[in-house]
Amino acid sequence: MEAEITNFREYYDNKIITALIGIEADVNNVDNIGRIIGENKNVEEVFVVTGEYDLIIKVRFPDYIALEKFIVNNLNAIQGIRRSKTMMVLSIIKDIYMR
Repeated sequence: MEAEITNFREYYDNKIITALIGIEADVNNVDNIGRIIGENKNVEEVFVVTGEYDLIIKVRFPDYIALEKFIVNNLNAIQGIRRSKTMMVLSIIKDIYMR
């Protein structure tokens, strides 16, 4: 049986937040937008992809507040991003950087 979490703030404050963010961007600016996003120290990977999104980025933050600030302040300030979708990582089965 799992232990009951009684202090959610403490629980979430002590976990590294990993998320994948799909970005739909202006076609002519995809590479430039990817480079701008990649300058952020919390962005681990930037992929130009086919399909619903133009870019997929992998980010890690020390807490939810930092992730929120990145989305609201950084991503929203980049010209050419039409929309984004953030997918929170619930658990990591394999990550070559976590050894």
